[in-house]
Amino acid sequence: MMLDDIHTEHGYICRLLKILQQKLTAIRSGQEVNYGLIKDIVDYLQNYAECCHHPKEDVLYHYYQAHYADHVGEVESLAKEHEELAKLTQEFADTVDMILMDSVIPLDVFAEKLNAFVVRQYAHLEFEEKHILPLIRDHFTQEDWLAVSQQYEECDCDPLFGAQVNDRYRNLAERLQL
Repeated sequence: MMLDDIHTEHGYICRLLKILQQKLTAIRSGQEVNYGLIKDIVDYLQNYAECCHHPKEDVLYHYYQAHYADHVGEVESLAKEHEELAKLTQEFADTVDMILMDSVIPLDVFAEKLNAFVVRQYAHLEFEEKHILPLIRDHFTQEDWLAVSQQYEECDCDPLFGAQVNDRYRNLAERLQL
């Protein structure tokens, strides 16, 4: 079921955010940090979460808005939120790229950007898990699920958490012990 898939994907994203939090702690305590691993996480979030995960959610949210107008308040802003998260992710990815190209970025500035990125991602996931997904679960009928499943074409296999780990994410998978 789509909601179960979304919940599972949220768990994957949380695992990645936890690694970013660990990197933030390391930066703040003056330890060496593998910026390549941070790059891999951000790359995954851009290339999988934004291209497969958010579109799946958007199909649900748009359908919900169209069919359950009495309850749309909290759902209305989510498509915009996804756009803002994509922009934030791109900006953070650009910062990581600059560091990897040996640009001088003060560690406190990078730490603040990393913290803002992680906090915003967690807040978004928590809002969906606590407010939006329960609404959908409570209101959708079998016909609703059938209708949304026909509107969404499942993405190719997840390149990190799927059956086969893409070479691009091999180091990250090892870090996650997949």
